[in-house]
Amino acid sequence: MTIPYAMLKVLKGEKPPYLKESIRDPKSESEFLMKDKNMKGYYLGDCLDSCRWGSDLTVMYEMTSKEMITFVKIWMRQNKGNFQNLWHERKIDELYKKFELPYINRACTGTDHKEIIMDIEGKLRCAHKEIMTLKPSFTHIFEGFDESSQTKRITYHVLNPVDPNKIRGDVDIDGDEFKHHVEEFKKWEEEEPTLVVTDYCYTILSDRGTILSLETILDRLNLEPIVRVFCNMTDQGCSPKRLMQMPKRERESYLGTCFGHIEKNNHLIFPFDDWNLAFYVQRWYEQLPNGKSPWFDKDVK
Repeated sequence: MTIPYAMLKVLKGEKPPYLKESIRDPKSESEFLMKDKNMKGYYLGDCLDSCRWGSDLTVMYEMTSKEMITFVKIWMRQNKGNFQNLWHERKIDELYKKFELPYINRACTGTDHKEIIMDIEGKLRCAHKEIMTLKPSFTHIFEGFDESSQTKRITYHVLNPVDPNKIRGDVDIDGDEFKHHVEEFKKWEEEEPTLVVTDYCYTILSDRGTILSLETILDRLNLEPIVRVFCNMTDQGCSPKRLMQMPKRERESYLGTCFGHIEKNNHLIFPFDDWNLAFYVQRWYEQLPNGKSPWFDKDVK
């Protein structure tokens, strides 16, 4: 196991350059560093080490991915013309035999999915396809974002009607409802499966060789989910503070029991030290010459 570089510096009695004589908390420290030229001439690893919570093995930043990108941009701006010499005190190949960006590398979870295809972006995908014949009156189509393929997918769900013979006498059902079940089941038995659909898997197996945005890299490395569900979850509903933050119309819907709210997380947690994070930023930058590597997902072409 490689000893984290931050731990090696601690063992040598070294401390981050700013916290040495400072009582600023990490968030205040990050705000201080981004002002004026307070990061000029300092390694990115040192600056990241100055404004984090956690241990030498796991670090947390009170930033979103976009806020971390802003931090890196300002560090580059303050060290314009020299930042490529200030990623880290050491070279990557001095500390690691292999250091890669967090590419996707997995097997398809589909049973007997063996076919593969390379898309125009250079992603290796599962090319398994399944041809289905369905009964159109009982087929429901849903469209949604599929995480494994990173695309919008159409899924087909067949809803079989209830067999009237399986309805027990102790079930509370009136005559009209029972008649409806009989008619639906008869229709089900008589209808031919004339709807032919082809369902492609398209799960991304690998995106090694593609250009990753810094936003994607940070999100993949982050141990925290992008969103979190929270509230006081009591019979009294939302807290008064939470209620006052809502629009009036929405507020009226939450006067009873609240089942939680979804909001984006406002911090990042990484399973390595801050100096390693600097290496990831360096690898991101070096993907393309002249600083052309994309900052955000929307910038990926």
